[in-house]
Amino acid sequence: MKTYFSTFITGTQEIVKEFLAKRGIKIKLLLDGLVVYESDYPEREIRNFHIFNNTYFLLQSFSNLVPNAKSLEKILSVVSHNKNLQRQIAINLPSRRRNFKIVSSLENSMVPVSRELLRKLELIILQLPSTRLNIKKPDLEFWALLRREGHGFFGIRVTYPFRHENYREKGELRKEIPYILSFVSKPNPKDIVLDPFAGYGSIPIERAASFPYKEIIAVEKEDDLISKLKHKVKASGKKIEVIRGNALALSGIQNNFIDKIISDPPWGEYKEAPDLEKFYESMLLEFDRILKREGVIVLLIGAKDIFENVLQNKFINIFQLQKKYDILVSGKKAAIYKLVRNYENK
Repeated sequence: MKTYFSTFITGTQEIVKEFLAKRGIKIKLLLDGLVVYESDYPEREIRNFHIFNNTYFLLQSFSNLVPNAKSLEKILSVVSHNKNLQRQIAINLPSRRRNFKIVSSLENSMVPVSRELLRKLELIILQLPSTRLNIKKPDLEFWALLRREGHGFFGIRVTYPFRHENYREKGELRKEIPYILSFVSKPNPKDIVLDPFAGYGSIPIERAASFPYKEIIAVEKEDDLISKLKHKVKASGKKIEVIRGNALALSGIQNNFIDKIISDPPWGEYKEAPDLEKFYESMLLEFDRILKREGVIVLLIGAKDIFENVLQNKFINIFQLQKKYDILVSGKKAAIYKLVRNYENK
C-alpha cells in the first residue's frame, strides 16, 4: 500500500471523495484542492485518474506549519536530513526517468528558495544510479508543497509527461473538467450522450475515453472548429458522431432521444456575445425537447446569476437542480450544475 497526494479543482471535494470511495481507496486527508490517500492500485492507473490535476508519490508530510517561504525551506531542510530518503526514492523511482529537478510551491505558486538547501538535496538525489540534474527538460520532478492550511508535502510527481501540459487550444478545457462533468452525470453503458457546444471536443472525447456509452453526439456550429473537431475525434479512435448544427435548434435530433447532455456553453465574455438570459432560455427549451424522461444535464456555467435566474423563473417545474459545485476555471468563478428532468412533466 502506497501513499499519494493529488491536487484537484477547488470546490470539487465531494466529487473527489465519491470518486475514491468507488475505488475502495482510503482517504487520509482531504483539503480544498488536495487529497492524501492510500492505494495499492498500480501507479499507471493512479496516473490515469483524470479527475486530478496532478498526482505525487508521498515521501514525507508535515503539519502545523506557518504558510511562508521560511516554512517551505524548513521542509527542504528536514527532507535533506532524512536518512531514509535515498532508499525511499530508490525504491519508488520511476523506470527510465532520471533527468530531474526540484520544484518548490507555496499556496499553489512557485517560489524561490535557498540555493544552498536545493543543492544539498540535489546532491543526495544525484547519488542514485543514472540520475542527472536537468532544470530545463526534466522527466522527473521532486515537489515540495506548502498549503495555506499549514500542511506540507514532499514527493515524486507521477503524472507525466510534463511537456503536454500547455498543448491546448485557446479556450480548450483542461482534461480534469471534462472528466468531472462526465463523472457527475453518473455514466451508464446505455447512455446516448450529447455535447451541443462541442468546440474542440474535450468533453465528448473524454466521455468516450473514460466511461462506457451507447452513442455520443458532438454538435458544433463554427466552421473553423468543425474540421479541428473531426480531426481530434478521428485521432482519438472513439466512435463519436460529429454534427454541424445550432445548439438552440437541434433539428437533426428527435424528441426525447438524449439521455445525458454534458456541455460547456458560451460564457458571454466577448463583444459578440448573445443576450445570455435569452440564450439560456432558448437553450433549456431545446434541451427539454430532446431529453428523455428523467434525462440529465451537466453544464459548466460562468454567468451563474443569470443562469440561476432563468432556471428559477422559467424552468422550475421542468428541471430539478440536483447539484451545484462552485469552482474556479483559469482563475475565473464558475459552477458545475447537474439538472434532472422532472419526469412528471414529460
